[in-house]
Amino acid sequence: MQDVTRIFVGSDNPVKVNGVVNAASETWPEVVVTGLSVDSGVPAQPRSDEDTFQGALNRARAALEEGWRLQPVNDDGQVALGVGLEGGVYRRGDELWSTVWVAVLDQTGYSTAANGARFKVPQPVADQIEAGGEMGPIMAQLVGERDVRRKQGMIGVITQGFVDRTEEYASIAKMALGLWYGRGWDNGLVSAGGSATSKTPSPSNPAAHTP
Repeated sequence: MQDVTRIFVGSDNPVKVNGVVNAASETWPEVVVTGLSVDSGVPAQPRSDEDTFQGALNRARAALEEGWRLQPVNDDGQVALGVGLEGGVYRRGDELWSTVWVAVLDQTGYSTAANGARFKVPQPVADQIEAGGEMGPIMAQLVGERDVRRKQGMIGVITQGFVDRTEEYASIAKMALGLWYGRGWDNGLVSAGGSATSKTPSPSNPAAHTP
């Protein structure tokens, strides 16, 4: 299995960066995780599952490209990954629900994604989002605390600390990273024609690939 030496996270939010560190460090204890401020390419407050997913993928791609530019990785079996985490909301019937997507992208353009943190947004918060507000500032105003988005987030506030936001992000990120890690699970399986398959890609410069 190729050694992942660098992970570039498409955000400088410490909660997101630390979530990825926690998700990756057991499997890759020497990996260097770097947070980079990049554009999500979607509205600051995503209002659909599709926009939230696209924001995560855009962040992963932008982080990998910028990280590769700043810290090139040798093509000697080492691998760099871009990871994007995006939180948003979506409509479920008459209700507004939370959603978080994590996308992982490697130098070949191969990507994986995982989703979680799906729960009904409390009505006082949902009403303000529906009126055009953004989750972070709304929560900061409601609880009278600055930078809630860079700390406990809505999930920490409404569970009164029972759910740790970093741990929640780490769980989703670990699933997305695990899907990438296990991408060659079907190598050697016998196909319908009776021949073995081999599908695991090899690393190369991300600039040469568009997923």
